[in-house]
Parts: sequence; structure tokens; C-alpha cells
Amino acid sequence: MIPASPNGWRLALGLAAALVLALAAGRLWEAGRRAGAAPLLAEAAALRAAATRSALEAEGARGQLARAEAAARAALRLETETRARIGALNRLEDADAPLDPDRLLELRRADRGLCDAAPGLACRPAAADAPAGGDGAVRGLRPAAGRDPGRS
Repeated sequence: MIPASPNGWRLALGLAAALVLALAAGRLWEAGRRAGAAPLLAEAAALRAAATRSALEAEGARGQLARAEAAARAALRLETETRARIGALNRLEDADAPLDPDRLLELRRADRGLCDAAPGLACRPAAADAPAGGDGAVRGLRPAAGRDPGRS
């Protein structure tokens, strides 16, 4: 359809110009909307990564806590059992009998070896290095006693 009058041409050109301007404005608006969303999308991705990292850290902390609790229970169980066995050994009839000097030396070496292997233990050097027949943790046989170390 071809407009017959010059006003018709002006109207058609005006409508075409308005349509071009509307399309250009729409594209600019969409581009601005996308450009405004880009930083928000990047921030959302960073927040998702931080949340994932926090979840992994929390899971690791729960695992570490469970391992620490298990180790504490095992240590308590070991201490309880050790105390019970030491008590039973101290009630034996030959618990107070002095030790043979060779056996005493062997026990002291073993004691030093344990202390060297685990420096975190509360080793008492005075007990391990006490002179024979002294007040150490293990007592030596008094040479003049002349008794059998297995009997009281």
C-alpha cells in the first residue's frame, strides 16, 4: 500500500522511525538489564562456592571431632584397664619381692627405650635411673640379702 498524499508519507516515515527507536530502546534496555545482572550472577556463583566450602569444612570438623572423641574413649579405656592390671599385679604374693640385678637392668633399659620412643609420656628419669636398691619404680636385689628373688 502506497500512501497517496505527502502527509501519508510523513505518517509512514514517522511510524517507521518510531518503530526503529522503540526497537533500539528495547535492545538498549535488555543490554542494560543483562549488564546489571552480570555482577549479581558472579556474586551468586561466589556465594555458592563459599557455601560448598563451608559445608566441606563443617563435615571435616565433624569427622575430626568424632576421631578425637574415639581417641579419648580409647585412652580412657586403656587407662582404666592399665590401672586394674597394676592393681592386680600389686596384690600378687611376690609383688614386694626385690628383683634380680640383671632383670632390673633389663627393665631399666626397656623403660628408657619407652621414654625415648614416646617423648610425650610423663617419664620420670629418677625412677628409671634410680641406683640398685634405691627408691626407684623398680627395686634391685640387695646383694647381701642372699634370698631367692622369687620368694618373700
